Amino acid sequence: MSNDTIEIQAAAEHFLRVFDQLDWESFSACWSSDPTAFFPGDDFRLDGRAAVLTRFRTLFDRVPLHTPGPPYLHLNPRHLRVDRYGDAGLVTFTLGDPPKPIALRSLLFVREAGAWKLAHVHATSLPPDVVLD
Repeated sequence: MSNDTIEIQAAAEHFLRVFDQLDWESFSACWSSDPTAFFPGDDFRLDGRAAVLTRFRTLFDRVPLHTPGPPYLHLNPRHLRVDRYGDAGLVTFTLGDPPKPIALRSLLFVREAGAWKLAHVHATSLPPDVVLD
């Protein structure tokens, strides 16, 4: 594994850790200057830092009202894979265990100001009857 691949994986693990802790300041610092996202359950793409962070802020504000923590989300990625493409890194993984729905996640990191920043999140779920091996 190259140093860049190790750094991309560390950036992804940091993102997931601060997300799980609902640490807003650290979470918002993970994002690039102009990110995009497909938020779970939405049928549209969020464009730009303000739109992406506003959507996630809603989640950060709601979760502690219904879930004890930290950690709040209990993110335990499985099948985590890191692929580097020039100045971009793609991190893919799944969340959840059958019989519950399996969540598919893709995180695209770009090098910005010398650090790996999150440029895109794609979050979808599989129906509960689909099993990944």
